[in-house]
Amino acid sequence: MKKMDNEKNLHLEVERIKGDIKLIQYSIKTIEKNHLAHIQKSIQNINRILWTVGFMIFGQLIIVIRDLLF
Repeated sequence: MKKMDNEKNLHLEVERIKGDIKLIQYSIKTIEKNHLAHIQKSIQNINRILWTVGFMIFGQLIIVIRDLLF
């Protein structure tokens, strides 16, 4: 009787662990498909802004150098 209870408990524990693994896999897929895409989009926007500011600073530098030379 005791052996049957142990086997039942082990089987239930294995099924619980399998369920936990499925939940973890679902969470990882959600993060990969949703959150990473939003983070990537934000980084692309930041890069565009940095390049724009860099070109504006470069343009101002060219104007200052031109005014100093002439």
